[in-house]
Amino acid sequence: MIKTLLLLLLAMTATATAMDLSVKDAVIIALENNRDIQIEKENVVVSESEITTQKGAFDPILNISSFYNDGETPSVSTFIPTGTINQKEFNLTGNIEGQFSTGTFYDVLNFSSTRTDTDSPIDDLSPSWFNNLGFSIGQELLRNFGVNVNNTFVITARRSNQISMKEFENVVTNVILEVETRYWLLVAARQNLELERKALELAQDLQNRNEIQVEVGVLPPVAVTQAKSEVAARELDVIRAENTLQATEDNLKNVLAMDLSQNINAIDEPTTEVFLFNEEESLDEAYRERPEIEQAKLDIENRKTFKHYYSNQRLPRLAVEGGVQLQGLGGDENPDRLSFGGDPEPIPSQFLGSGEAFSQIFGADFTTWQILGVFSFPIFNRTARGQYVKASAEFDRSEITLKKTEDDVALDVKSAIREIENSLRAIDAAHVSVELAKEVVINEQERLNVGIGTTREVLEAQRDLIDAGVREITAIANYNIALAELERAKGTLLEKEGVIIEE
Repeated sequence: MIKTLLLLLLAMTATATAMDLSVKDAVIIALENNRDIQIEKENVVVSESEITTQKGAFDPILNISSFYNDGETPSVSTFIPTGTINQKEFNLTGNIEGQFSTGTFYDVLNFSSTRTDTDSPIDDLSPSWFNNLGFSIGQELLRNFGVNVNNTFVITARRSNQISMKEFENVVTNVILEVETRYWLLVAARQNLELERKALELAQDLQNRNEIQVEVGVLPPVAVTQAKSEVAARELDVIRAENTLQATEDNLKNVLAMDLSQNINAIDEPTTEVFLFNEEESLDEAYRERPEIEQAKLDIENRKTFKHYYSNQRLPRLAVEGGVQLQGLGGDENPDRLSFGGDPEPIPSQFLGSGEAFSQIFGADFTTWQILGVFSFPIFNRTARGQYVKASAEFDRSEITLKKTEDDVALDVKSAIREIENSLRAIDAAHVSVELAKEVVINEQERLNVGIGTTREVLEAQRDLIDAGVREITAIANYNIALAELERAKGTLLEKEGVIIEE
């Protein structure tokens, strides 16, 4: 279902223990492996099959049945002195029936052929063949009249399939957003770990410096104790950062449906390039592209179709039907038939021979025409009235749902743009904070070196620098996530990633 314009470039590192993974690589793997996408693919297949199912209402139906019986029938008659009639009967019946979407119904080739072998003296033919061939066609005139009414469930099944396709698009979009979100969180976790390791190195370096200065009598012994305490604390911070990195990596692998034992090396760096967005233009784009809005519009059309259908179902049934029947009879003379003391009356030649039963049908020798009208109407008609009220309420509800969806989309766009703006401000503020914190660390280290500063002040300055660095890393990651979130809010994330969903 998914055709992507991206190329998968998966490279292994020199140690062959980690997979180099870009954002585009991660998206492609997710499109192939993600369980939610696979589930939604099957939902699309289910909705497609429903179209075929509903079309089946107009499939012609072939009916064939047959029976054979051999029995004795008691009879009290002057003409049957034995009191018993022995009779064997074979029957074959078949027809083709169905309906058209116009409300026309038919029953064609309604054929029945019966062979009877009897010793009853009152039957002149034995064995005899009696054949019947009928054709009938009718038309609904009120209820179930018209193509639109009778195609209701086919039409709505097609729209439901379109809704399912839009839901598939929505799922793919959300998965891509989740991939990008977890990817940038992984990058941030890696950078945080590097920062914590650097902080540990600074603390260890300070400890070494303090030990030397204590030995020469420049600093008191407590300076070494303070430095060692900070080294232990930062070792704990490194352990926490390593755990966070592993958990974040596992979260990404879970979305990609990858083996959790496979290590990942996120090779893309987050952008800090400033992008400006016009809220009104973004909102117009979202109204055009968001699959949820298209789903809501399709649902309105479905509910409107159902409302029209159930309005029609409130009408009485009025139908007219016409038909013709062709009959044929033939067989052999019954050797047991009554003679009344003389030669029996001769049987007309047109009935002698089993083939006559068929030739009479083809010759239309015995034809019956009929036309009939049908009218029916439930006295209270509560079922139809209740279904119409329900369909009307569901139609009204679907219109409200569309408005609510548009409100939600507008909120998504506005929130995403606001998050981008706030993230940019946070990046600027965090960057300034980092630069100033670096200066403070240098100053405090110099003050310590000349004996007018303290170890605690240096450690506090280092801690402030670490915190500022974490805030900057977090702000940059949030900015990249916010950019992806805005694309999702506008309904353009698939286009941005070069993903095409073929219908």
